Amino acid sequence: MTLVLQADNETHLQHAGRLLTLGGIVAVPTETVYGLAADATNAEAIRKVYAAKQRPQGHPAIVHVGSIEQLTDWASDLPDFAYQLAEHFWPGPLTLLLKRHPRVSPLITGGSHSIAVRLPAQPQLQQLLKQHRLGVIAPSANMHQQLSPTTSAHVLEQLEGKIDAVLDGGRCQVGIESTILDLRDPKSGIQILRPGPVTAKQISELLGQSVQTPPEHDVAVAGNMARHYQPKAKLRWLSDPEAAKEGVLLVRSRRHDWAGEQQELGATPAQYAHALYYALHELDQQQQATIWLEPLPEGEEWQALRNRLDRATE
Repeated sequence: MTLVLQADNETHLQHAGRLLTLGGIVAVPTETVYGLAADATNAEAIRKVYAAKQRPQGHPAIVHVGSIEQLTDWASDLPDFAYQLAEHFWPGPLTLLLKRHPRVSPLITGGSHSIAVRLPAQPQLQQLLKQHRLGVIAPSANMHQQLSPTTSAHVLEQLEGKIDAVLDGGRCQVGIESTILDLRDPKSGIQILRPGPVTAKQISELLGQSVQTPPEHDVAVAGNMARHYQPKAKLRWLSDPEAAKEGVLLVRSRRHDWAGEQQELGATPAQYAHALYYALHELDQQQQATIWLEPLPEGEEWQALRNRLDRATE
């Protein structure tokens, strides 16, 4: 049985912290999606997370910390602008890919010499990590390659009985996974390896240098798989409304040329991201067979959403 704890209850929050320090695995809220947390210094706890998710051991995880000062616990040879980025964007949905500190277990990094670190913006999780000076791995709290959870109920749909507890912090505010920024070789330039809520334009404006976002790459980072973020329903881009005979259409704003069921997710990227995974979970609960996607606009601000949906569609 999986224990359900309330993030706004101090006793429950401390219990979650004790579970983690004792080697348990706990689903925790972040501002992006719920993550399945384990003490990143505990090899057995890390293995439990991978086993519960049925996640390949070679697929690296992101370490979540409670303060910028913890960066040096996990990474070495940090470029100066790593701190500039952290001071500006943390806490928040930006992950920094850095050189792994020699004492850090390669179990976290898929055996590589790189490590991904971020400071989440969910207040109770921040408090827990600070109080216990914990760094935790926290890949999305779902079965491998399936739909990321944005509520504790979504977590329990897939992981009930497989994990020690879930810390219920309500619905995630952002709704999609963080941006991953590669800082390992700044002399060769910096690049985004997974687009997310923090855009190349925002980073470029802060640093005063160009930031690339390659459409494809072979760096082993969270989310870089051809098939990922998949609901149970068939998810398809809508190219010809006349050919779509059944199913529900996800749109930014209501369309008058669609006679069937449609669901509005929001006109802005932030609104759409907040609603997307939640809506897909709800449609799965309704046992929808097919979900159609209205094509998203071109442009950097929609890039993260196109990335997630391209990997989730058939």
